[in-house]
Amino acid sequence: MKTLIQGGWVVGFDGKEHEIIKEGVVVYDGKTVEFVGKEYTQRVAKKIDAKGCLVSPGFIDTHFHSGINASDYILADSTKTDFFASNYLAHGGPTREGAHAAHLKDVDIGQRFSIIHVLKSGVTTTFDIGGAGGDPARYVDMIDQVGIRCVAGPSYKNVSFFHDKEGRLEYDWNDERGSKGLQTAVEFAKKYNGACSGRMTAMLFPGHVDSCTPALLRDTKKAAKDAGVGIQIHATINLFEFHTVMARERCTPIELLKKLGFLAPDVSLSHCIFVSGHSWLAYPYGDDLKIIADSGASVAYSPLKYLKLGILMESFDRYRQAGINMGIGTDTFPKDILSDMRYAGIASRIADKSFLAGHPRDVFNSITLGGAKMIGRDDIGRLAKGAKADIAIVNLRDIAFGAVHDPIRSLMETAVSRDVRTVIVDGETLVDNHKFLRLDEQELLDKVQAKGEQVWDSVAKWHWTGTGIDEVVPPSFRIK
Repeated sequence: MKTLIQGGWVVGFDGKEHEIIKEGVVVYDGKTVEFVGKEYTQRVAKKIDAKGCLVSPGFIDTHFHSGINASDYILADSTKTDFFASNYLAHGGPTREGAHAAHLKDVDIGQRFSIIHVLKSGVTTTFDIGGAGGDPARYVDMIDQVGIRCVAGPSYKNVSFFHDKEGRLEYDWNDERGSKGLQTAVEFAKKYNGACSGRMTAMLFPGHVDSCTPALLRDTKKAAKDAGVGIQIHATINLFEFHTVMARERCTPIELLKKLGFLAPDVSLSHCIFVSGHSWLAYPYGDDLKIIADSGASVAYSPLKYLKLGILMESFDRYRQAGINMGIGTDTFPKDILSDMRYAGIASRIADKSFLAGHPRDVFNSITLGGAKMIGRDDIGRLAKGAKADIAIVNLRDIAFGAVHDPIRSLMETAVSRDVRTVIVDGETLVDNHKFLRLDEQELLDKVQAKGEQVWDSVAKWHWTGTGIDEVVPPSFRIK
């Protein structure tokens, strides 16, 4: 069915870069964009009025973990200040005795909720890191039911993390764990790559540079080549990782990946914050950014996650100017790619001490063209003839926006997920008038609240202190 979207600010693509078409037109027929421009005179079956809206290519979230937000709440664990804001290590390691009770994950409620949440921010393609690891068949079926385009696979590593009764972190190494995990990931790729009517893309997700042996990383590289899929790995994400690799290998994590021949255009690095020269490291030696740029590897940056921890990438502009392809992810809640776009720009200005840094053009490119390049596709992240009909319509005609001259600047400075009016994936409207069309959101939210209470009630069973959620993360005010 041929559908015409008209009257808005259209983000077209001229073959090299985005361009803005005021009061433009987008026509799609089935799953494919047929026309982008000013006027379209042929007959269409349906018209969508986008007056006062930005008509954009669907956004690409390059780093996302599906699951309920209740676990993410524990990121602010106040009992672990000695972990120096070490990201997932602040809440990712239970005691050995309590491991069975930690981090409850389910496909039908928590994962479904977060996928719908990110979809409603205009994301039409998301990289779900490790999301398929629990129950792959049910997971793929859930993705198909939601309708999003997804890059997925189980994650794996050689290490399990635990805390002892004094809160000390313990690395539990097991070579067999890593090799079996890789085998499971490869089996997923062979079975499900291209599933969900082509919307599922498989990728290999080894855990972290410090949680995988060099042998596992080499095996991953070979397996990815044999299976014809890409790789994303968490790299330079906290001080523990940097110093562990430095002590073990006498080089930075990025230098280690170079030595192993791991880096390449089909590889993306999650977060990639603590590179040589970062102020937290006091390690000015070498040039990690040049290594990444020379290899053609990409970086998937999740700015809000690190801002919550009081940490900056130093800086988004510096990476981009080094020649690195940049994507943006929503590693923490809210899963709002528009807010993370804004945080990426503002954080870059703070890091560079320049209001000229973090240009709206560059962060917008990262949530569209940068994400598409990360998986080697030229048919998403843009609106052009022949591209996939993945479209986000964002309402700019709201008191929050006021007068609009440059819609991309207005998007970066003001927009949040609740401004996204319509989301179309593969030519199907999944969100319309701000509502997800395939299920009752309120019914799902009731289930999410109940599951969240279950997660928080479990904290005393697995946390090293043996105390409850309000002792681990003190509430803002006393709750009666």
